[in-house]
Amino acid sequence: MVKLLLRLSLAIGVVIVILVVNLFLFSHNAKKISEGVPIENPDSSKVALLIIDIQEGTTGTVSATEGYIEQSATFISRVNEVIRKAESRGNPLIYIKSEVANPLINVLNNTLARGSEGAAFDERLLIRPGYVVTKRKNDPFRNTDLDQILLEEGVGKLVLVGLDAGKCVNDACLAARNRNYQVSVVADAVLAENEVLQQEALDNFSRMGVALVSGY
Repeated sequence: MVKLLLRLSLAIGVVIVILVVNLFLFSHNAKKISEGVPIENPDSSKVALLIIDIQEGTTGTVSATEGYIEQSATFISRVNEVIRKAESRGNPLIYIKSEVANPLINVLNNTLARGSEGAAFDERLLIRPGYVVTKRKNDPFRNTDLDQILLEEGVGKLVLVGLDAGKCVNDACLAARNRNYQVSVVADAVLAENEVLQQEALDNFSRMGVALVSGY
């Protein structure tokens, strides 16, 4: 019996180590920012709206982040207004969502597991004809067709809304700047877990040369 318990404890320990190492590698890899190919002579009159990670697993029914949930109604209302304005101007709408396909990560947290309820867009989000880009990392350009979509649309300027302001929105800005796009963030239509993190993210956008706009 003692040997059996020791073997069981060892097996559990090995599984825990594998999960922790996998989580570390996943998190580290998710933060890498792609370089891309800088576009030449970007036309700032050609604008696309990127709507980032507004999903049931972030702001919606299965979210585990209280800060997002508490702010979600006002936040999504503002985002929907931006979407309406962008559509009225004929700007391409690009809906970006996160999905986690790694089964080990989904054992720890399946909130955004591929094919799950959490991976769907928040039901309150206004969905209009446009593009859907599914990403596996923070950077929406990495291993997706976003580069190709923007090139085909002739886009020179990106306007971003969504969450998290200090994480995925931040990384999208960095990747877009690497490609020589002009980038703006709608300051009242991005979300962080609390006001302190929100302000830190907005300050960081300004430092990296991203324009902060109110409304759209």
